[in-house]
Amino acid sequence: MKILILSILILLPSLGQAEWTNWHPVNEKLFKSFIALNVVDTMQTFDLINCQNRLGEECPYQEKNRILGTHPSKTEVLLVKAIFIGGSYYLLDKGYPTPQWLNSNKPKFVALVIMNMVYIDIVSENQSIGLKFNWNF
Repeated sequence: MKILILSILILLPSLGQAEWTNWHPVNEKLFKSFIALNVVDTMQTFDLINCQNRLGEECPYQEKNRILGTHPSKTEVLLVKAIFIGGSYYLLDKGYPTPQWLNSNKPKFVALVIMNMVYIDIVSENQSIGLKFNWNF
């Protein structure tokens, strides 16, 4: 499991043959911070899973992600995160025709700022209820 997790974390930045040629450098950094926030959220979710495995019904934490359910497995978390991050990159990278007078990087920027704000809120909420970010598997 540890090798699978590390492999996914290493491969995520090169997701889908990531080419940053159409990306403004700020948007590229925002997407990489989005990946980092997802990694922190994943590790906090692993802390929740470890608590559920250790304490069973006595664990005070439950997953709130409706896709994962209240008692997800680590494999399910990794699959959902990989699909979510890959899909996000695909949608943001997809080139839509825009008039020349529009800044084509602005919609990406706005979407990435919102995505990062949402994940900052999720990670800080997880931290405030006691979930930890650690590398213990």
